[in-house]
Amino acid sequence: MVPSKRSLRALLAVVVLLSAGAVASSYATAQPNIAETQAAADADPRSPPVSTVESGSGSGTGPISGPDAGPETTPAGGDATATTPGTAGPSLQVRANRTRLDPGDDVGNVTVVATQGFYVSDEQAELVAFSEAGEVLYYDDTYRVYFDVDPVPGERNTVEYVASRHMNGADCASVDTERCTYNVFRRVNLTTGVDREVYGEVTPQIVSGRWHDIDRVNETHVAIADIVRDSVRIVDTRTNETTWEWHANRTFDRSEGGQPGDWTHVNDVEVLADGRIMASVRNMDQVIFIDPGEGVEANWTLGAEDDYSILYEQHNPDYIPPSEGGPAILVADSENSRVLEYRRVDPETGAPTTGTDGEWRRVWGWRDSRVQWPRDADRLPGTTTLVTDTHGDRVAEVAPNGTVVWSVTVGMPYEAERLGTGDESTDGRSMAAIREANTTAGSGGPLSLVAWATGGDATRVVLAPDDGPVDFAWVTLKEVVPSLAVNGILFAGPSWLRFHDVVFGGLALVAGLTWAGLELRWAGLGLRRWTGRLRRRLDDV
Repeated sequence: MVPSKRSLRALLAVVVLLSAGAVASSYATAQPNIAETQAAADADPRSPPVSTVESGSGSGTGPISGPDAGPETTPAGGDATATTPGTAGPSLQVRANRTRLDPGDDVGNVTVVATQGFYVSDEQAELVAFSEAGEVLYYDDTYRVYFDVDPVPGERNTVEYVASRHMNGADCASVDTERCTYNVFRRVNLTTGVDREVYGEVTPQIVSGRWHDIDRVNETHVAIADIVRDSVRIVDTRTNETTWEWHANRTFDRSEGGQPGDWTHVNDVEVLADGRIMASVRNMDQVIFIDPGEGVEANWTLGAEDDYSILYEQHNPDYIPPSEGGPAILVADSENSRVLEYRRVDPETGAPTTGTDGEWRRVWGWRDSRVQWPRDADRLPGTTTLVTDTHGDRVAEVAPNGTVVWSVTVGMPYEAERLGTGDESTDGRSMAAIREANTTAGSGGPLSLVAWATGGDATRVVLAPDDGPVDFAWVTLKEVVPSLAVNGILFAGPSWLRFHDVVFGGLALVAGLTWAGLELRWAGLGLRRWTGRLRRRLDDV
């Protein structure tokens, strides 16, 4: 039986109205970006605005003995920031206005978040610190984009971060391009707002020209994940000299990865205690281990190009050493919208190993119906994992069984760190070690629901125990919808947009186009009839 025109119109009208209504409801009920709303509410109208253009020296500033060492200053009475490298930065008063964090205050856990922002959407890039209650303790939106943030060892409230700003014209003369990026690595005391540049450099492009990560080697040297040069290199910040460099073309063929200008997208670097360097080569879907004297250790590589069952354009892998139940890697499997942990084991016995014959096996994973394009995951001391959910616009602390035990809404976060817990996953244990300790204790504990949620299979991704059938349906849908297309829309869209809004918006569009096509057909203007008329007219010519 063929449906009548009236019933088809009614059905399509219902689909369009319900889908559009779902998107409108999402817009109306969206949680605000706490960082921006609190920063705006707390702004002192008597203080001068902080410019969105930051200063820098254009070169390294040498070793730093403490978080307050060598502050930059402006001319007397000046509060504005400069527009080119080599000029003065914001005054101490402007910097002090950025913080409400007092070392004597009992604010619980402090979480520092670096956010990315974007050109098209209303997302604002910011470096922000939250109390356990979600109160903003520090806020700075000086730069166009923020990426990496790391706690400074031995300093309770001091962090180092990677940020960048865009320049053009004369400011790009050193790289001979019309537009360029100034990448900077800075150290800031979150209680005083006093900060200073550790190292900075101009790169000759904006798209894929912004460094995402810098890691400390020692007080005078840093390791840079250099996207522009498709390399990992170590720089002496006293002389600005590159003292060591690994180039991706030593390991990868040009037929692999991305296009020229963004071939490898090296987005993370971690200097390991044993002297090796771990790097994330995003466009090859691989995490590699580099021996500075020998090159890439191929038998340690996690992932393979286009094998998306292992990793799909990952971000910010963290190495968990044998002393904490490793070797293991905790990583944000970004395009698969999940967090995974892999452990290196003996293929025959399954015991953890650092031997050359070891292999990576998945031992834990997490996702929920909200997470979309996560780009950082840190194992905290204890059992929980701090997840940076970029297109979910939140930072969430997740228990081993998948329960979200704490979260805060913040626009397009890139990386988060919990103060007092060490850099990345420094003081965190592998999930295998947590599971073993839990079993030894003989209680349900934090892993009591993992066996139920995974059917006893530790390699399966854990879902939140309180997720219902609707949540499960959304998670399943994410596995079939092309993630690159969805994330591209979310990247450029407004901050309130979520995965389900893209789905409902697409459904409304398809229903609307179908409706329009049927109306044209019913009016005698269908495609087949129209092309037939056109063909007859051409025959008559």
